[in-house]
Amino acid sequence: MQSEPRRLTAIVCADVAGYSRLVGLDEMVTLRAMKAIYVKQVEPAVARHGGRVVKITGDGVLLEFASAVDAVHAAVDLQTGVAQSGARVAPDRRVELRIGINVGEVVVLGDNDIFGESVNVAARLQELAEPGAICVAERVHDELQGKSDLSFQDMGDQRLKNINRPIRVWQWYPDGAGRIIADPPALPDKPSIAVLPFDSMSGDDVQQAFVDGITEDIITELSRFRSLFVIARNSAFTYKGRSVDVRQVARELGVRYVLEGSARRAGERVRVTAQLIEASSGAHLWAERYDRVVEDIFDVQDAITRSIVAAVTPEVEGAELALTRRARPADLKAHEIALQAWADAWDSYTRPDRVRRDRAIARAEEALRIDPHCMRALLTLALAHWQHANLRTSPSPQASVQAAIEAATRATQLDRLNHQAFVFRGLGLMMAQRFDEAMMDLRHGCDLNPSDPGALIARGWGEVVMGNTDVGGRLLQDAMRVSPRDPQMYNAYTSLCAAGFIDRNYAKGVEWGVIGKRQHPDYPPLRHYLALNYVGLGQLERAAAEIDALRRVAPEWLAERLAGFSALVRPEHRERSLEFLRRAADA
Repeated sequence: MQSEPRRLTAIVCADVAGYSRLVGLDEMVTLRAMKAIYVKQVEPAVARHGGRVVKITGDGVLLEFASAVDAVHAAVDLQTGVAQSGARVAPDRRVELRIGINVGEVVVLGDNDIFGESVNVAARLQELAEPGAICVAERVHDELQGKSDLSFQDMGDQRLKNINRPIRVWQWYPDGAGRIIADPPALPDKPSIAVLPFDSMSGDDVQQAFVDGITEDIITELSRFRSLFVIARNSAFTYKGRSVDVRQVARELGVRYVLEGSARRAGERVRVTAQLIEASSGAHLWAERYDRVVEDIFDVQDAITRSIVAAVTPEVEGAELALTRRARPADLKAHEIALQAWADAWDSYTRPDRVRRDRAIARAEEALRIDPHCMRALLTLALAHWQHANLRTSPSPQASVQAAIEAATRATQLDRLNHQAFVFRGLGLMMAQRFDEAMMDLRHGCDLNPSDPGALIARGWGEVVMGNTDVGGRLLQDAMRVSPRDPQMYNAYTSLCAAGFIDRNYAKGVEWGVIGKRQHPDYPPLRHYLALNYVGLGQLERAAAEIDALRRVAPEWLAERLAGFSALVRPEHRERSLEFLRRAADA
């Protein structure tokens, strides 16, 4: 079978920076500007340097040339012409190109279209380029030596998306000097993020104030998470109204992640879009759209802010963990080891795994040997030991409770504003039956960061078992609203199932328990409270089935409850709980 023809060529990929934002501001003006650029800049530059237009790709164009020198000179002519034509346009409406150039073998298909890894590399280089600049692969840069006096800045080896080897990249800027600051800030030890001012797509001052308010609130709420390094509002707002490249922003501010978005109001509806970007690769980690009906504009602003923050924080944490897992073990620092321990602790909770929980503790202790003040390691110890106590998976649950409280107390002493330290100590104290102290910590932790679904759920649970089911129910519903797809939400369902039992609203308790069981069928507290609600409804067969499941997945846990232990606080709730549990066990 005859193979497709191949040839060695210089590939140029160009696209419009911030195309979606420009179209949102004024679609027709943007399309006319792009057409003018193609007719007045692209076609003449390609003709002058003996190239050809392979295809137009939406907001971009794919070109090829016989040599790297011709490709680069054409690209420089193109960028210079576009910059001159846009000089009189307002900065936020200006069309700017990003260009990537590579040299390599391509496969020729159909009407002389070209494909292959060399084309993919050129496309990734284009994504890496700043607006108005050109990124070239090292092979292109080498071809220019002695044939051009253009000045390029060495960007070092870059990992390009879906390219399995690092590529040495050089970048050309119109002014020849480059826009990367001389000494960009080093990345901090913890995950770092900048929130760029969201774009207002409506254009009037009232809506601009609403959009600025969302940006400011997101910065404030993210700053409550002490595990994140968040760029302050004043620095972030220096980029307002500018067409920026997130990679450049990240270098200038010294962050790994950038959150950007936009908002539009039409009548009584508001639409907000947001996306989280890993700056070094340009990869989109997360994106979401929020549609709300406006009743009270501040309530809408608050609801959208909390939803975005609840989604972004775990995405950043997951991305950091992925980076850590790709590193060589010998290169890991205390924070990175602790991050792995943290992931192990949560994984062991969502799918009961005693071995993974023990590994989380061992890794956290290793991190503390390197850095005795490693906050993430202390929080991991508190979480993992509490899980051992809660699920009765350690040789001594009492010792595990004490270890959890001690680790969380050390964390509160290191950072009095870390909400998780107080939440985890509160959970440990609750397990130790020191209820009043526990509630002080749970309420304080939630006050420190009411945007964390975990803090809302923990306090909601505490309020429920104290008998304050109205307060607890509202907190749990808040957690479900701000993070509806949270993999830990079965904890909220368990708490609401317990609230149904306490309030003697057994049908509602069963409803929540069934929902929770779909997410985590083997979570012992959920099965327990579901069984109690079934007894309350007189459905002893179903209650017995839940108890049989507990005998399989958590026999020690069940035995302790049958012996009289209860997480509930009020005597009447504890007595009814034990009575119903024994009826279910005997059925």
